[in-house]
Amino acid sequence: MRKVLLSLLIVSALAVNAQQDPQFTQNFANKLYNNPGFAGMNGAICATGIVRQQWLGFDGAPKQIVFSGHSPILGKLDIPLLNLGVGLSFSNDVIGQFSINQIKLAIANRFVINNVGTISAGFGLGTQGVSIDGTKFVPSDGIEALGYDPNLLAKASAKDYGFDMDFGLYYRSTDEKIFAGVSMMHITQSQLEGQKDGAQSNKYQVESNLYIMGGYRYPLTPEWELIPSVFVKTEFSTTQFDLNVLGEYKEMLWGGLSYRFQDAVAPMVGYRWNGGKFGVAKIGASYDVNTSKLNKYNSGTVEVFLNYCFKIIPKPKITIHKNPRWL
Repeated sequence: MRKVLLSLLIVSALAVNAQQDPQFTQNFANKLYNNPGFAGMNGAICATGIVRQQWLGFDGAPKQIVFSGHSPILGKLDIPLLNLGVGLSFSNDVIGQFSINQIKLAIANRFVINNVGTISAGFGLGTQGVSIDGTKFVPSDGIEALGYDPNLLAKASAKDYGFDMDFGLYYRSTDEKIFAGVSMMHITQSQLEGQKDGAQSNKYQVESNLYIMGGYRYPLTPEWELIPSVFVKTEFSTTQFDLNVLGEYKEMLWGGLSYRFQDAVAPMVGYRWNGGKFGVAKIGASYDVNTSKLNKYNSGTVEVFLNYCFKIIPKPKITIHKNPRWL
C-alpha cells in the first residue's frame, strides 16, 4: 500500500508538468536533441541512439529513448553565406501512465569566422504529443481500499498532438577547444487537449525550455585532455544545473563525473573507435546515484548511448582541357 501511495504521489506531481523535457546525464552525446543549431556541425553524417532507465526498481519510473541523425548538405549550392546542415530526431518519454513523443526536423546554417570559429543557427520544426493510458492507473494489487473505482480510472485514456518549434545557436572555436550553445525549445507552447468518445479530457500545457551549455578541452599532455563543461536547463520555474568533468586519453577512452545540483552524482565512461574510412563509433554509459529524498526508493539510473559518424568524400571534379588545335 505504501508503494501504491508513493506511485500516485509522484505520478500526480509529474502530471502537472508532464510536458517538461526529460533529463539526460551524457548531454555531450545528445546535442541535436537539445539544440537544432548543432545540425551539420560535425561535418559528417552522424547517427545517435540514447536510452535511459531512471530510478531502477521503482514502478512507473521514467524511461527515455532518443534517436537522432544529422549531416551537412553535401555539395556546394553556389549561394553566398549558405552552409546548411539538416537533422532529424525522435524521442519517447514514458512516465508511469504518460507517454510523450516528439518528432523534429532541424535545419541550420553555419557561419565560419576566420580566427574565431564556427557559429551555427538553426530551427527545429515538428510535433509533440502526449497520451495517457488509464489502465495503468490500476496497480496489480488493486486500489479499491483507497475508495477509487478502477473501472472509471481505466477509461481515463486520451491523446493529442500539437505543432512544436525550437531555435538554437551553437559555437565551436577554430581550434575546437571551446564549445558553447544556447537554445529555446517549445517556443509555440502548444496546449494539448486529450479527448475520448467526444468528451474533453485534461489539458496539458507545453512549457518552453531554455538550454545553455559550454565547455573547454584543456590539453594536459600530448595524450591526455581534461574537459570541464556545464549544462543548464530551465523552464523558468525550476532550473537544473549539471557540472561535468571528463578525462580523455588519446581521443579513445574517457571517464569522469557529473553532478546534478540537489539530484544526483553520476560516473561516466566511454570508448571511441576510429575505423578510418569506415567512420568513427562511440559508446558511453553513466550511472546516476540519487542524492535527493528519492534515493531510498530506487537503485539509481542507467543511461547508455551509441554514436556513429562517417564522412562522405565527394569525388574530385575532372577538368577537361581542350587543345585549340583540335577545335
